Amino acid sequence: MHRAALKLLTILGVALLAGCGFQLRGQAALPFDNAYVDAKPDSAVAALLRNQLALRSKLAARRDRAKIIVKLADESQTKTILTLSSAGKAQEYRLVHKVTVSASDPDGNEILSPTPIQQSRDFSYNSQQVLAGDSLEASLNQTMNEDTLHQIMRRLAFAHKP
Repeated sequence: MHRAALKLLTILGVALLAGCGFQLRGQAALPFDNAYVDAKPDSAVAALLRNQLALRSKLAARRDRAKIIVKLADESQTKTILTLSSAGKAQEYRLVHKVTVSASDPDGNEILSPTPIQQSRDFSYNSQQVLAGDSLEASLNQTMNEDTLHQIMRRLAFAHKP
């Protein structure tokens, strides 16, 4: 009897969710045929963006064949000390990633005005566990790059010619 009631409640819950219009977000459609990414060769965000566009079959191999040129400029990564121990050793750091994204058509008409994107993360550092601290820092850097990519993709999804 208890199992039947649980099944009924589960089915009722699913029906209510379906009835209210709930659905998973999914990926936003990009309003262009293809794009070329103009960035420094060593840019981690540009590599992620190129990969994401390629997965959606929207990456232009050459600039002259692209319908839109996405420019990543002023990309920087900084690490600053937030707190020091009584012995003068760093205990907390702040990582900051900045990039300015813009997009234009091949004629130079602005489609997405230059928009700064900034990510920051604070983390504690223990000098007794150097490898763990380095691993955490690398993980935070990767997460910030991915978050920056998601923000760029959302902006590109709503980019349009004026």
